[in-house]
Amino acid sequence: MENKIKHLEFIQSVINRMANNSFLMKGWAITLVAALFALSSRDANKNYIVVSFLPVIVFWILDRYYLSRERGFSCLYDKVRTLDEKDIDFSLDISEFKIQRAEK
Repeated sequence: MENKIKHLEFIQSVINRMANNSFLMKGWAITLVAALFALSSRDANKNYIVVSFLPVIVFWILDRYYLSRERGFSCLYDKVRTLDEKDIDFSLDISEFKIQRAEK
């Protein structure tokens, strides 16, 4: 049972990192867009508003990436949770869950 618990701890730490990265992406996006809006109001230059959409799109793509990885590791956690102790291999491969995520 000790191997199973250790493997689940490994997976949970990866899930926590992905959630933290997603949170940081949202924070950086808000900070950057707020700064661009502040610059656009100070200079009365409307080009800053248009330029602010680019980082929003980039941060949105990064956020989606981290959320999809987090979901993959959550699926792996569920799989490992139900495995027998002898079947634990400490693998962190989530490639088998990509198809399942697309179907949900």
